[in-house]
Amino acid sequence: MLMTTTVLLTLFLLQACHWAADFTHLSTPWMLGAKAKGTPLWPIAVHAGVHAVLMAFVVGALGWGLLAMGGIFMVEWGTHFLIDVGKGRLQAAYPALSQSQNPYHWWLFGLDQWLHQAVIVGMVYGLVNWV
Repeated sequence: MLMTTTVLLTLFLLQACHWAADFTHLSTPWMLGAKAKGTPLWPIAVHAGVHAVLMAFVVGALGWGLLAMGGIFMVEWGTHFLIDVGKGRLQAAYPALSQSQNPYHWWLFGLDQWLHQAVIVGMVYGLVNWV
């Protein structure tokens, strides 16, 4: 069984990667514009790739191994892409969801962030139980 410290450090650092990729200069206006509508897909794919690269790097740096790095990359890229496209398309279909004065805007934002965090917790669970 892995030491609890390693598991908690992995969880903390993957959450930090998520924050950095979503809420700093790593999210460019090009990516943010596409995410707001759920299209075009290429900028959203690149944005998801930024998340995946950061997380794979952290997993590798913590010594989880190449297989874990590849698995984390694929899971993070795929799920982040799908969540962001889905949120953007909902906002495009219902423009009021893009307005911060609308309480449902924050419900959608919260759901988006909860889904991303649930994926991170699931990835750490996978690392602990299958690597």
